[in-house]
Amino acid sequence: MKKLICIAAILLMPVSAVYASYDEALKLFQEKKYRESLEKIASELSVERDFQENSPNYALRFLAAHNHWKMGNHEAAIAHFRRCADIQKDLPDPLIDLGLLLLDLRRYRDAEPFAQRALALQKNPIAYYVVAKSAYGLGNYWRAKEFFEKAISLDPEFFAAYNGLGMTLMRMGRYTQASTAFAAALAAAPSSSELLNNMGLCLEKMGKPKDALEYFKKADRLSPGNATIRQNLSRLSAR
Repeated sequence: MKKLICIAAILLMPVSAVYASYDEALKLFQEKKYRESLEKIASELSVERDFQENSPNYALRFLAAHNHWKMGNHEAAIAHFRRCADIQKDLPDPLIDLGLLLLDLRRYRDAEPFAQRALALQKNPIAYYVVAKSAYGLGNYWRAKEFFEKAISLDPEFFAAYNGLGMTLMRMGRYTQASTAFAAALAAAPSSSELLNNMGLCLEKMGKPKDALEYFKKADRLSPGNATIRQNLSRLSAR
C-alpha cells in the first residue's frame, strides 16, 4: 500500500522558466530515468542558493529526494527532504514525504515527529496517515485507529487510510467493523489485490470461508505472482 500514496506536489512544483533543467529532470524522473534525472539536477543545484529569494533549490532538492528514494539511496533522500524543510519552513510536503520514507524503512518512532510538524502547519490527511501507520507499527492500535479516522474525515476517499483502519480493527478483533473499512477502501480502489486479500482475511476471521475464497480468487487474478495471496488461496481451496 505504501506506493499507492504519492505526493502530487512533485509534478506541480512551480519553478521559473529560467531553470529549464528542472523541467528536464522532472521528465527524466517520470520516465524512471532516476540517475539521469539526478545528473541534470546536479548541473543546476548550487548550495549557495538554498536560501536565496526565488531560488529553484527547493524544487530541485525535492525532486532529488524522490529520485534517491526510488533508487534506494535512503540517507541521501532524507538529507534532501530535511534541507527542503529548512528552506521552506511553511510547507508540509517535505515533512510528510520524509515521514512516508521513514515508514518504508519501518522507522516508526522517527516518522511520527515529522508528520506532527506537518500537522502543525496544515491539517493534512496524509500527515494523519503517517502518524497512524507509525502507531500501528509500534503496536498502539487505539492511537492508530484514532489517526486513521482523522485522515478519513479529511479525505473520505483515502483508500489507504481505510485499509489501515481495517488492518487496525482486525488487530483489535473487531472484524465486522474491519470488513466495513475494507469495503469502503474497495469502493475507491476496486482493482487493488492487497485490499481484496485483506478483505478475504477479514471474512475468514468472521467464519465466512466461502466469501473469503472469492476475494482471494479475485486478488490472485490481479496479482498471480503474489506468494501471500496464493498461500491464502491454497489454504482455503484445500478445505
